[in-house]
Amino acid sequence: MPWRTHVHELGFLAVVVALAGLLVGTSLSSYRGDRALTEALVTGEGERLFHRLRELPRPESAQGGPPRPEQLVAGQAVLAAEGLLRVAVIGAGGEVLAESGPATPEGDALVTGVARLERPLHPPRSQHPPRGDAPPPGDGVLPRLLLEYEPRLALDLQHRARRDLIASLAVAAALLIAGWVFYRLRRRAQLAEEGLAERRHLAALGELSAVLAHEIRNPLASLKGHAQLLEEQLADDPRRHAKAHRVVDEAVRLEHLTNSLLDFTRADRLATGVASPAEVARRAAELTDPARVVVDVAGAPERWSFDAMRIEQALVNLVRNALQASAPPAEVELKVVDDGDGLRFTVADRGPGVPSEMRPRLFEPFVTGRAEGTGLGLAVVRRVVELHGGRVTIERRHGGGSVFVLWLPPGPQEAK
Repeated sequence: MPWRTHVHELGFLAVVVALAGLLVGTSLSSYRGDRALTEALVTGEGERLFHRLRELPRPESAQGGPPRPEQLVAGQAVLAAEGLLRVAVIGAGGEVLAESGPATPEGDALVTGVARLERPLHPPRSQHPPRGDAPPPGDGVLPRLLLEYEPRLALDLQHRARRDLIASLAVAAALLIAGWVFYRLRRRAQLAEEGLAERRHLAALGELSAVLAHEIRNPLASLKGHAQLLEEQLADDPRRHAKAHRVVDEAVRLEHLTNSLLDFTRADRLATGVASPAEVARRAAELTDPARVVVDVAGAPERWSFDAMRIEQALVNLVRNALQASAPPAEVELKVVDDGDGLRFTVADRGPGVPSEMRPRLFEPFVTGRAEGTGLGLAVVRRVVELHGGRVTIERRHGGGSVFVLWLPPGPQEAK
């Protein structure tokens, strides 16, 4: 069933969205974890360089005081290949006692590419017990050693984390796009399949209607003729004359039905030519009720390429429906205009309007809101218009009523 198919398609789309969301959530969680690991790795690289710098050999004369600039320059040069950019000794008052080069701009290490690490500069190992990096007793404040370095491992990890995050987001976006495209293609295929099934149904219905109309038409003509003769012969007997008149009326109604069936079956054949839209509109009004149909052709083009007979038939059906919907003496407006994109006929009535629940099926065969209607008039209109490559729609009219819009695209003559 169509609704089950639609539910399955929406279920597939929901699964795709859920998978894409799961992928994005997992990627973001992994990226946050990599970010935290990267920050820890920045500090770890600085600690490693700090210990490497302390372990470098120094002259005996410099073991008891802060390193001299030349010693810092030498130490920094040795560790430059490992990412050390600058070394400085900071005094208790914040003054720079010695440094190996100019300071670099401050900022986030993962943004600027330069990290900083500041640690106390311990006295020689011989002056305090071997208890790690504990400062010596006393009230003196030891100078501090400042390292500026490039956290290469951290930057590389951050680069990989960003690349993986971008790749995951791209995969999630591609998954969503693919799911949406598949959904749209499946819906389009389903609509095309439904349209094909409807055309097959209409074709079969048209063949059946043509056979029935042809087989009914000849005996119906005989029945109608004899009933009319009988009605004339019984003019002096009111009771029998009324019954004969009823037979004639039913025969006329059957005749209208067979004609509608034939119109419906013949609506798939066009004889396109150049004609005057204004004349077609005027003839449609004359064939219905000229006294109640107001024709406006001020904006109509002089010539247009279409099947004038079929369009006239479609307009007659629309005007006739509008007249039946509008209580006398209300008028029906028939307007023709070239809107720049195509030819537009509008038929406006002052009736009660079409119920909203009936609008989607209004142009289907045998669908009607009147007890005496056949439901083929608007089906013929849609079929004729679609064969021209146009469309027919219904709109609400301001102040009450409906407006039927019959639109035809430009033909070869108008496209030049």
